[in-house]
Amino acid sequence: MTDTTKRKRGAVLILSLLLIAVFTYLGGLCFSIGRTWLKILLLVLVNYANAAVALIAMKITGVKPEFDLKNVRQYGIGVAIALILSLAIAFVPALCGFSLVGQHSDFSWFRIVYGFLFYFLVVGPVEELIFRVYLQDTLTSFFIKRKYLGVILAALLFGLSHLINGSLVQVPFTFGIGLVFGTCRYKIRDCKYPGLAVGHGLYDFLNEIVRIFIV
Repeated sequence: MTDTTKRKRGAVLILSLLLIAVFTYLGGLCFSIGRTWLKILLLVLVNYANAAVALIAMKITGVKPEFDLKNVRQYGIGVAIALILSLAIAFVPALCGFSLVGQHSDFSWFRIVYGFLFYFLVVGPVEELIFRVYLQDTLTSFFIKRKYLGVILAALLFGLSHLINGSLVQVPFTFGIGLVFGTCRYKIRDCKYPGLAVGHGLYDFLNEIVRIFIV
């Protein structure tokens, strides 16, 4: 990669991170809206705006996303990652009497259906596109001989992004989760973006199930 390309990717990276941070902050403000339908609509729009930022940045800098939907193995890998993470972080601790995934949520069919759709169609695809495709691929391109540093930095940004609408406690957990997803994509040949999007959505949805039925 030439110096000009590096400078271009660096400038676009900084600008895109700022835009993603702004949209993420606006997403947090949506939770204060009283009308449920409006809250959901705005949350979806803000998340997809972040995805648009990543796609535009990739288009400008020449980072090519991978949308091979026909590779069946990637979905099995994504589901396996989600199940392992969920057992270790959500189910086992909750069954032992303490929660690492938040406070108890009251049961409702709306919560379950909404959570399923939101995590699988919005959160999983958007966050994996941003952090495991755009940011990870961009950052690894800066480290030709130490590409693993790009994986670590992308995971760190994933953890730090949860400071915007979350707390410091969330950072190490989300960093670890991002590192698992990022390392699997980096090391496993058939671990592609669509499979990780499914795995991420499943992991978040299983956390919601734990909060409703176990915590």
